[in-house]
Amino acid sequence: MDNTNLLQRLQHEIPENEYQQYISKISFDSMNSTLNHLIFIAPNIFIANWAKNKYTKIMLKILEVKTIDEIKIEFIARNQHNKTPAENNTTRKYITTNNQTFINKNVSFNSFIVGECNKFAFETAKEIAKNQGKWNPLLIYGNTGLGKTHLLYAICNAVYERTPNADIIYITAESMFNEYRHRVQNNTMQHFREKFRSCDYLLIDDVQFLSNTDKFQEEFFNTFNVIVQEGGQIVMTSDKAPKLIDKLEKRLKSRFAGGMMTKIESPELDMKINIIKQKCALNNITLEPNIINFIATQLHDNIREIEGTIIDIYANMSIMNIPITLEIVKNILKDREIEEKATNFDDVVNLIAREYNIKPSEIKTKTRGKKIIARSRKIVAYIAREAINTTFPHIATELNLKDHSAVSKQIKSIKQEMEKDNALKIEVQNLLSKLKQNTQ
Repeated sequence: MDNTNLLQRLQHEIPENEYQQYISKISFDSMNSTLNHLIFIAPNIFIANWAKNKYTKIMLKILEVKTIDEIKIEFIARNQHNKTPAENNTTRKYITTNNQTFINKNVSFNSFIVGECNKFAFETAKEIAKNQGKWNPLLIYGNTGLGKTHLLYAICNAVYERTPNADIIYITAESMFNEYRHRVQNNTMQHFREKFRSCDYLLIDDVQFLSNTDKFQEEFFNTFNVIVQEGGQIVMTSDKAPKLIDKLEKRLKSRFAGGMMTKIESPELDMKINIIKQKCALNNITLEPNIINFIATQLHDNIREIEGTIIDIYANMSIMNIPITLEIVKNILKDREIEEKATNFDDVVNLIAREYNIKPSEIKTKTRGKKIIARSRKIVAYIAREAINTTFPHIATELNLKDHSAVSKQIKSIKQEMEKDNALKIEVQNLLSKLKQNTQ
C-alpha cells in the first residue's frame, strides 16, 4: 500500500478525539522517508514520543508487515528535523536484518539509572563494552521492561564511541530466525553466515524466542562457536534463565550457561522514584513530591510503564492545557490499567476455555482427534495476534507449536474457515467483544 496515506488510514483505527489532538498535528516526511524507514514530523518532542508509544504497533498492523524487512517508523520533533545531519546526530546506524536500523545515542550507560536491583548487570555490560570477548557470552535476564534492551543499546553506543569501525549487529531472536528462513528459501545461506559470523559484537534481544527448529538451532550453535573462536563478543537478553527456556537445545543451554549470566531484579521503591524524577526532568515536567510517590507506589515494576505514564501526564498538562493534580494522575493510571489488562496471553486462553467448556491445559497441548480443541487453538492464536499483538514465537511457545510458520498456518486456517462459515465469524467476533468487556 502507499505509505503516504498511513496517517489517514490510522484515523479509522483510533478514537476521533485522539486523532484530532495528536495525529492531525503530524505530517509524513516523504522527502527523507524510504520504503523501509518511514519518518513523521511532530510539532514537539512530547507528541513525537506519545505517537511512538501509542500508535507504532497500530501503524505496523495497518501496513500488514509480513516480510523479514522490518519497517522502521520514526517520529521526529520539528525543531530536531530542521537541523543539519551533524547537528541532529541523535541516531546511529548498525547492521540488522534490513541493514538500516537506528539506535538513539542518548540510550547510553549514562542515562541508565542504577540501583541494587541492576548494579551488577550494569557494571558487567560496561566491562563487556570495553573488553571485547572478556566473558562469552554475556546473558542478561529478567522480567519484561526492566532495562535489558537499554543495556544492549548502551553497549552498541559505547563500542561505537571507542571503535567507530567496529562491526556491530543488534537484532532480535525472532528477526534473526526470519532472516535465516529467508536465506534458506533463497539458497543464500552463505550471506547469512558471512554477515553474522564475521561481526565484532552480536547482540541478540529476547533470545527466549529463539526458534526451536533443529536446523536453525544448529546454525545458531555453529555461528556462536565461530564468533567466540574469532574473538568476537556475544551479548543476549532473555526473560528467563537458559535452563528455563523449554525449547532450547541442551548444548545451547550449556553454551549460554558457560559464560557470564546476570539477572536484573525488579526495582525497589526508591529506584522507581528516581526513575520518575529523571523522566520528568528530561521532559521538563514538574510534579509535586506526593504525586511522584503515588505514581511509584501504584505502578508495577515495568520501567516502560513508568515512561508511558509520564508521557500521558505530559499530554494532559500541555495539550489539554490543565495543571497536573493527584486526581488527574489517579485517572491516568486507572485508564492505563484498563488498557493493559488485555495484554495477557492467558486471558485469551482462559476465555476460550470457558466458552468451549475445555481445560486451558488442553488448549496449550497439541491433542489429536478432538476437533473442538484443534479449532480452539486456532482461535486463540488468531485472537492473541489480532487483539493483543502477541509475537509469533510467543504464541508458538505457549501453544506448543513447532515455530513461527506453524503459528502462521493456524491463523491462516481459521481465517479461511471464517470466510466460509459466517456463523464461525460471528462467534469469533463475539469472543473478541467478550475479551474487551472482561478488561473494562
